[in-house]
Amino acid sequence: MGEFEQIAYFVHPEVLWLLLLIPAYILWYLRYYAPRRLLIRLSYDPLSFRPPKINLAFLRFVPRVLQLLALAMMIIAMARPQFAREIVSHHSEGIDIMLLLDTSGSMETDDFPPNRLEVAKNVAISFINGLKQDRVGIVLFAEEALSYSPLTLDHQFLKRLISSIHSDILPKQGTAIGSAIAIGINRLRESPSPSRVMILITDGANNRGQIDPITAARLARLYGIRIYCIGIGREVYLKQFPLGGSRQVKSDLDEQTLIEVASITGGAFFRSTDAQSLQAIFEEIAVMETSVSPQAESVFREPTDRYPFFVKAAIILLGLSFVSMLTFMYNPLEQ
Repeated sequence: MGEFEQIAYFVHPEVLWLLLLIPAYILWYLRYYAPRRLLIRLSYDPLSFRPPKINLAFLRFVPRVLQLLALAMMIIAMARPQFAREIVSHHSEGIDIMLLLDTSGSMETDDFPPNRLEVAKNVAISFINGLKQDRVGIVLFAEEALSYSPLTLDHQFLKRLISSIHSDILPKQGTAIGSAIAIGINRLRESPSPSRVMILITDGANNRGQIDPITAARLARLYGIRIYCIGIGREVYLKQFPLGGSRQVKSDLDEQTLIEVASITGGAFFRSTDAQSLQAIFEEIAVMETSVSPQAESVFREPTDRYPFFVKAAIILLGLSFVSMLTFMYNPLEQ
């Protein structure tokens, strides 16, 4: 379900203080200028003075009022009013998923053409395409771990964010799996969803960070968080060297630790050796996790400027002021 609203705000709200000039001018006019004008009129020769009709006297103020309104419109336009185009409140039933993605240097290995990281990104985007009611967040990790996106239902935003991921976002030398799990716990621990999940993708072993994966997994279990671990990469692969040549290299993947992490949290461990198997693993996880809990979130669209409306209103009011000056025989020398 969706609810549509609009939020109004000003980009430069401090400009609105200029609106105080209008009541200040009115007070000055009523206190100092209007009485003086009345004295001038009373000093006229009584025989030549013909008081205006009541309605004509009132109408003489119309041009001045229109000018003040035009000034108010221009000040509001200068404050640059905007509306959020819409807020879409999603009331749905879904699970909360944190995607933990390894971006260390080894993820650039090309045994998954073009490389492991790009394949993992593409499969993650495909996975998100299949979600409708589930919130997803992202944690990146290499030598250190980084919360890259909080939990959100804005899947289009997430897909753009995943597409922008590259191996230079974090220092490449190392794999902080335990730290990544800890950040994921921090994102999920206050989630209202009874179904909280992490999907961990890595091709290495934990060798960085202040917390080891097993300790982090035990902490995740306390919060009812399941962790699905995906080991990516072939057991033995051909490593190309920048200056030419290549040699066979054995994978650094610590399967045993990932199996234990999954077992502690009630998740599962998978091994992916190509793009097709990785896609199949994500599809299996999607089947294993069903949407069960109510969620609600708002997605803010691009703001829309509304100052042109106030500029047009000011121009119209000034035009009406000019017309009223001619119609009501307004004399600026008397004002």
